[in-house]
Amino acid sequence: MNSSFKIKRGESIIYILLWMIILLMPVFIARTDEGINWSRVQQEWIRFLPFVFVFLFHNYLLFPRFFLRKKRILYFALSIVLVLIAGYFADFVGNMFRQPPSMGLPPMEPHGLNEPFGKPPMDMGMMKEPPGGKPWHRDIFNYSLVSVLVVGFNAAIKLTVKWQDEEQKNKELEKEKLHTELALLKNQVSPHFFMNTLNNIHALIDIDSEDAKESLIKLSKLMRYLLYDSDEGKTTLKKEIEFIVSYVDLMKLRFTSQVSIQLSFPESIPNIIIHPMLFTSLVENAFKHGVSYQQKSFIEIILKTDKNHLYFRIRNSKQPKNNGINEPGGLGMENLKKRLDILYEENYTLEKFEDDKTFEINIKLPINDQD
Repeated sequence: MNSSFKIKRGESIIYILLWMIILLMPVFIARTDEGINWSRVQQEWIRFLPFVFVFLFHNYLLFPRFFLRKKRILYFALSIVLVLIAGYFADFVGNMFRQPPSMGLPPMEPHGLNEPFGKPPMDMGMMKEPPGGKPWHRDIFNYSLVSVLVVGFNAAIKLTVKWQDEEQKNKELEKEKLHTELALLKNQVSPHFFMNTLNNIHALIDIDSEDAKESLIKLSKLMRYLLYDSDEGKTTLKKEIEFIVSYVDLMKLRFTSQVSIQLSFPESIPNIIIHPMLFTSLVENAFKHGVSYQQKSFIEIILKTDKNHLYFRIRNSKQPKNNGINEPGGLGMENLKKRLDILYEENYTLEKFEDDKTFEINIKLPINDQD
């Protein structure tokens, strides 16, 4: 059942409840000690007929065919005609009964105690205003005002329903846009990471074939994570940490002891659901821009949690720029910020610190919003 259908069904339920209340009111008003005066109830129901017609005509014809189709001038003109016709018709129906109306409608003038019930005046046009009151048979203005209220109330409900329907559609479009953008961003990360890893393995083949085989096994595990675990859009913190550790182990095979790599993760990893590969680009950039074969370098990765937040910090040595090519961040950093904007909106913190020798990224993510 789609959202538009639910909204339309809710609108119909509102109309049914409102008209049930209106039609039941005469039943309670006509109660006497002897019981319910059903004759009066029927009279009141007949008096409601013009306003029921106004509602049906406006709800199913005027509003959807003219207002929603941007024919606003024609809509208002026809609504005025509808209100005037309903006023005249309601006045005619009201004149059929001598019993004064209830529920705030204009009072009916009595015709005399000996006149038959329902007999109209002999000369409606010549009747004079009764003492202290308006001529009940010409009170078209009041009836037209009731019709205006019916039209206005119905239009307000229709506009509210239309707004809710558009809001729901916009939310669905945003959700679809979210999945599309995340898929595009993920596809940008995965091939880039895969390409760099293959280059690392290629460099190992001539140096140590056993290490190359071990690297291929680890790479297969990483690719399994990329293809299956991360494809669900959510993963556990434990799997994400295992992915980072495997990646770092794979990269260690390329470097000597001059590169200091320190990892700090919780001893007991909490069962937290997170979005996959949020930190992959940062780890990748740390190795790409923070490691040097000529001098000592370091990479520090710290991940910790508390009751409500996850904290990730990565800090690495900063190598001299090579014509601006080895600038930390780049495409991976840009994609990460886009993902965080989509996933967490303004409920996250991303901080960058750098000087001539070090580059550091700190991320704070809400845990509860990820479940």
